[in-house]
Amino acid sequence: MPKLPSWLADTMEKIISNKIFEVEVADTRMLSNNIKAITFKGDFLDMDFIPGKEVLFRVNANEYRHYTLSDFDQETGTCRIIFFLNRKGTGSNWAENIKMGDHVKLIADQAKVKYHFDSNQHFFFGDETSIGLYESFGKTAQDLAQEYFGILEMNEENDQALAQLGLLIDVVPSNMISPAEHAIEWMKNMHPKCWEMWKGASFYLTGRGKSVQKFKKYLKEMGVHHKQIQTTCYWENGKTGG
Repeated sequence: MPKLPSWLADTMEKIISNKIFEVEVADTRMLSNNIKAITFKGDFLDMDFIPGKEVLFRVNANEYRHYTLSDFDQETGTCRIIFFLNRKGTGSNWAENIKMGDHVKLIADQAKVKYHFDSNQHFFFGDETSIGLYESFGKTAQDLAQEYFGILEMNEENDQALAQLGLLIDVVPSNMISPAEHAIEWMKNMHPKCWEMWKGASFYLTGRGKSVQKFKKYLKEMGVHHKQIQTTCYWENGKTGG
């Protein structure tokens, strides 16, 4: 969301007051030096939730940032978000400084990437910014006894975050100069019989825009139909965000 004059942001919040939830920070946990899980507690009885649900936070007087819920429990009134602290933007600074006991406003939004319940297999591609979405989708797949797997391009220091979450996702080094290169190489090394097993899966591609574009192009070259692929860009070099 672009920067807004503070008076316009205040007016907008009054108009969408039914989508705003007052929450308290109930827990914070560092999954790695750069990945932080924050649990929020509030009254979510009026929130419609589906896997992939996004929310907004007002990170300063003029700016909002979108994040995906990694976990949600309506009965206990808790939800969790996994933040990647790139320490380069307003959103990252806001998430880094938030602490237990803080009270903030959470704005309910839509899901840009939706879980395909009719599919029996789910394949994920992304990076550190995708972890929250894929934790939510991975739990959903497990609950439905469906298969999931995937590959994330990440900096090595963040690998331990996946181990703590128990996600069945492989990791390759990120490459800023050649986005998705290592992930595509990983796919090329997949055994042909294994690829045939996953070729009909639902594919979810998120994270860096250029990586998403290149990985999607590769999948289509391999015969994956465009209707099987959902994409959304969370960030790109030179664009405001984070």
